[in-house]
Amino acid sequence: MKSNPSYTVTVQGTDFLLTKSQIELDAPNYFTTCFLGDFEESKTLHLKISRDPALFRIISDYLCGYTVLPLVDGVIPARMSPTLAVANLKVDAEFYQLHGLVQQCETWMAEEKEGSRPSKRYLVLGCEYEYPSGCDFEDHVQGTSKSDSRHWRTIITGERLNEDPFFETDTPKDWSGFSGLRKLAAIERYAREMGCGDHSLVCWSLDIEDERSHPNANVTYQLMVVLAL
Repeated sequence: MKSNPSYTVTVQGTDFLLTKSQIELDAPNYFTTCFLGDFEESKTLHLKISRDPALFRIISDYLCGYTVLPLVDGVIPARMSPTLAVANLKVDAEFYQLHGLVQQCETWMAEEKEGSRPSKRYLVLGCEYEYPSGCDFEDHVQGTSKSDSRHWRTIITGERLNEDPFFETDTPKDWSGFSGLRKLAAIERYAREMGCGDHSLVCWSLDIEDERSHPNANVTYQLMVVLAL
């Protein structure tokens, strides 16, 4: 017998030729069991199976060591979408006990699902207001309700939270103890006053735009609060 014999796999009337090195690529598997075990196929070197021949062509490429994912249009069965083709390829890979290909399909499907998932959205509340300097935030946050305060709001995606001006923000977990809880309560009170009390607090920032030297002079504060939608 040849050192690297050939095996014929007939898939619904379509013949495929596999070598010993191919069937041993992701072994043990269905092919090594049939051709190298104590079955009739080990004598005839011929296996007939009723699976999809178009998907088996991808299986054959995989056994050659080729990269098969993502699938290109030319190999996707005409009656299947790309997503369905990968799902069915995984089913066939499980049937043939090709564990490496099963894992590749699972990884691809998980990445596709993650990529198609809508980005989480966040509501950003902003306010510019004046209040005497030197006061605790818990006290001067009431300045947001003054008639001359300037409010704005916008909606962003989660990706924007990794960009400026959200780099240096405070989060609820950054504050603890009596004073920390008091600060959180002040932020939440502001959100309620803006009609957004039902949304979870994600983070916030407070900047001083105009800080004068006189301790009792009014300064301009810029408050930004991010809430989960």
